[in-house]
Amino acid sequence: MPITRSQFLKLMAGIASGLLFPPSRAGTADMSPRVFKSRKQTAPITPVEEFYVEDISGPPASLKRGPQGWRLAVNGKVDNPLVLDYARVLARPSVKRIITLSCIGNPVGGHAMGTAEWEGIPLGELIKESRPHFFAGGLVFKGEDGYQDAIPLKDAFHPGALLAYKMNGQPLPLEHGFPLRLLVPGYFGIKQAKWVREIEAVRDAPQGYWQKRGWSEKAKVKVFSRIDWPENGEWLFARSAALRGVAFAGDRGIQYVEVSADGEKTWTLADLSPPLSEYAWTLWSFTCAFPKAGVYRLAVRAADRYSGRQEEGPRDPFPSGASGIHRIEVNVA
Repeated sequence: MPITRSQFLKLMAGIASGLLFPPSRAGTADMSPRVFKSRKQTAPITPVEEFYVEDISGPPASLKRGPQGWRLAVNGKVDNPLVLDYARVLARPSVKRIITLSCIGNPVGGHAMGTAEWEGIPLGELIKESRPHFFAGGLVFKGEDGYQDAIPLKDAFHPGALLAYKMNGQPLPLEHGFPLRLLVPGYFGIKQAKWVREIEAVRDAPQGYWQKRGWSEKAKVKVFSRIDWPENGEWLFARSAALRGVAFAGDRGIQYVEVSADGEKTWTLADLSPPLSEYAWTLWSFTCAFPKAGVYRLAVRAADRYSGRQEEGPRDPFPSGASGIHRIEVNVA
């Protein structure tokens, strides 16, 4: 028998704060990130155990006992092919970057995203050392699991691009790409290959794993905003509440966040906390007054610094990422 709305709200009210929800499905075409949503306040840095996970077949068996035998090869249209083992990767100069990663399959208001401090080697320095040919136009990143995707060669020199081997100060967990994963701010996670074993410089990049299944080739992050508290259907027992949530626009930054509590007749600017980096999400808050008891429809929207306000019309994640306003209803007693 289908669960009613009132039964659902009672069930949710009984779940302990911080308890992880079962994985939820996002997107189509077999993309199903494991999402770990908690009722705790969203933190600037996402704990590793709460960071979403997406892959095509799970961690490669060849890496479950460690990096022995693993090598990173940089080859293709280059004058100086490179092969590095794990020790040589760790011996190279490293950088730290705080970067938010978002799954292209994340729906409106979804939780398939997280922010971490990543440490690794600057991608641009490695590619520069390999001396790509003049006519090389792209880089194909190949994972130990058989996954592959490509980015334009010029994006390897993005100031935030790196090959990460640490996450939140600890060795990169296996499910997040150990021993090495790609991070290039501005792209959805579809472009950020895990378990990277080969980087091939090519003239024309072939379709990646998900592109062959209809997903976007560009895969650029769209402006996104979400209400984290209160949750949809929540009962509020005061005539004001401190709403909170997150907004994100890849490497374009958030210019402003607006909140509506009257069915989108009017919008008011929310307060923004300074992001931890230019590549990280922005946490917002808004003190909302409710003049009387009743059901209120809350909504949030954001704008980045360059391309403007997020799209309001709803669009499914497939094939280029979701767009639309996150809306919820709350009951004020």
